[in-house]
Amino acid sequence: MEYSLKVTGKKTDQKWLSDLLKKKNLTSDYLRKHHNAYFIDEFCLSIGLNIIVYENVNPPGHPAYSYETMFLEHDFVYQETVSFELDKFNDDHQLGYRAMLEIVFAILESLKNEGVFYHTSGGEILYFKEGRYILNQSYLEFLEEYYGELLGGIDYSLL
Repeated sequence: MEYSLKVTGKKTDQKWLSDLLKKKNLTSDYLRKHHNAYFIDEFCLSIGLNIIVYENVNPPGHPAYSYETMFLEHDFVYQETVSFELDKFNDDHQLGYRAMLEIVFAILESLKNEGVFYHTSGGEILYFKEGRYILNQSYLEFLEEYYGELLGGIDYSLL
């Protein structure tokens, strides 16, 4: 299962993300790759979650320069993508999913970036701007049932 967080503004620093993972007692292997004109930071967590961070280097007018989202009337122009891949062969998806959500919330709240988080099949989960989350109603029931304590500490409304 793959998820993606598109963000504006400040970039997710490799050291900051490494420190966050350590604070959460998540062990990972780190790899920095060079691909064409940009670098990719990849974290492979022992819980079956991979995190891949890369810049949006596409020029204006390129189809991948922005993301069409149901949360906005205009396309969302982003500077960075943080991708999450959950290992389908891992027996404990809940642990990986929880870690992913905690990391998404931490990135958005600490960097104060505007962001859109979605499943790569197209299902949009949330939008964040100026300290507030807008959640997709169709994902709320799932989030409340399995990760309700994570939602308790955030300010959100529904789309």
